[in-house]
Amino acid sequence: MPEKKHVVVVCGYGCHLDTPLKPYLDLVVEFITRNKPDQIIFCGGFTQRKSAPNISEAGLMYNYVNENLRIYYYYLEDLSQIESDSYTTLENIRQAAGRICLWQIKNRMPKEQKLKITIFCEAHRAPNVIMLARHFMMNLVESIDDITVETASWERADPFKQVKNLIYNHLALRFPYLARREHKRRLRRAEFI
Repeated sequence: MPEKKHVVVVCGYGCHLDTPLKPYLDLVVEFITRNKPDQIIFCGGFTQRKSAPNISEAGLMYNYVNENLRIYYYYLEDLSQIESDSYTTLENIRQAAGRICLWQIKNRMPKEQKLKITIFCEAHRAPNVIMLARHFMMNLVESIDDITVETASWERADPFKQVKNLIYNHLALRFPYLARREHKRRLRRAEFI
């Protein structure tokens, strides 16, 4: 059995570094420096078109992490992907799973090649991320233990809001029109932020 390749998925939270996003990305830099993954996927769309025109969450995170990794002579160009078409947690995880599959095909990995996947997210969203990763990524790993979540905590909103999102995303997995509806809502909201 080939050694497991390590993939890191970084979920985005905004298009400005003068927020809790910067300390979150510093954790990502530290993790990458220590673990040296085989592939990194940055996820997040153009969620703040008014205050950050032409800047996607994924692109902003990639640039920041890449710049800070250069200090350690570690370069992202060949081992990272930018997924800037995702606007929700569900889309982040689904699109990342698709990109992982394409990466495996592009690199001619054998079918039995299993992965270790680490997903970065905000702590309140971790249960949601875990549920979605188990749905979209279980075919990529040998066991559930090969999917881990790294978190940072900065959310000030009521944690119960995430319970609503967890239920909504569970339903969206069964009824895809709910995911499409949420995507359209997020696109409209992005025009005003």
